[in-house]
Amino acid sequence: MVTMKTWKTAPTWFNLDNYSDSANFTSKEWAYEIDRRITSFLDITEPNKPISFLGVTSRNINDIPTKQAYKFFDHLKNYPLINKNSRNTILDRFITLRATKGGRKFASIEELSEFQAYSFLFDSDRKKEIEKDYLFIHSPRINESIDQDDHVEQKIKIVHKYSQPIADLQKWVGTKFLEINLDASNELILEEFKDWLVQTRSNSNEGIKRRFSSADFEDWSSSRLLPYWDLTTIATMENSIIPFHVLGKILFPDEYEVDLAERIRKITKKKCQYLFTHKVVVALYAQSQHDLSKTT
Repeated sequence: MVTMKTWKTAPTWFNLDNYSDSANFTSKEWAYEIDRRITSFLDITEPNKPISFLGVTSRNINDIPTKQAYKFFDHLKNYPLINKNSRNTILDRFITLRATKGGRKFASIEELSEFQAYSFLFDSDRKKEIEKDYLFIHSPRINESIDQDDHVEQKIKIVHKYSQPIADLQKWVGTKFLEINLDASNELILEEFKDWLVQTRSNSNEGIKRRFSSADFEDWSSSRLLPYWDLTTIATMENSIIPFHVLGKILFPDEYEVDLAERIRKITKKKCQYLFTHKVVVALYAQSQHDLSKTT
């Protein structure tokens, strides 16, 4: 049985000042810092799990060898943030690569390509059934013993069977595809899309429903979310735990007359659990990709 160690003070390698640059982070910098932490951690804990961004697999099993992931966390101890002198150039190239990897022109919408549409058939558990129904839909009435009306009715039933939106394809979780009649007026298309968006979003708690602002970024920085994640994650990797009251003293050393343990437990921890989610990373990347496209 392995005994867990308890950190009673800040580890010698930790320096809160190393995170000061996060106070001025943009969406692309937050996206990158969160993403590289999640990716490296999953490479150690779930090495066979690919990560997808906007429908494109962004990490294969061998993209980041586990040894490099451990080296990343060793480096993180003293250099938790990307070097600010090269930050913009590196991140702009990185985000452009993420965007163009799937041939995308926009951050949140894209026309469904022929290749992607074709892939739905092979991703579906109902591949054979779909092939059979497709052939029937496009076939004439060969068997004269079948009444013409019955033949048409069967085709109608098949069409209705596939009228529901595409779902349950792991690669496309969180993605919706729309058929848009471009012969309709701009006003009508925009009005109906707005209604569709409100209805679709109201039926789900998934997804980010508003643009992240500088106030969000300032809050994430002042809440010490990056150092909180680094400390707790590295402690876990080193078979250790950090009590909430110790974390409070480490992250907020200048605050007094406050129950720091409760603050960490009720606020910092919950905010961090939200920030380090796939939906937030994707939303941040989409926002940064959009912003980058407006400046180039």
